[in-house]
Amino acid sequence: MKCPYCNEPMEKGIIESSEPINFMKEVRFVNKAKENKGEINLATPPFGGRAHVDVCLCRNCRKIIIDY
Repeated sequence: MKCPYCNEPMEKGIIESSEPINFMKEVRFVNKAKENKGEINLATPPFGGRAHVDVCLCRNCRKIIIDY
């Protein structure tokens, strides 16, 4: 895939976490963890596993495109 910003080749990979991976519009603090402020869940870890999303990374312009 070519980067839509600089047209250089992008690298395929993953972002992983032992916690759910969510898109949020603002930082969520621990005491507000139960509030849902329009976030979108991108991946949830299976029991005993790790959550991951597929990404393409551009090292040239430091952008990441995430598939979920």
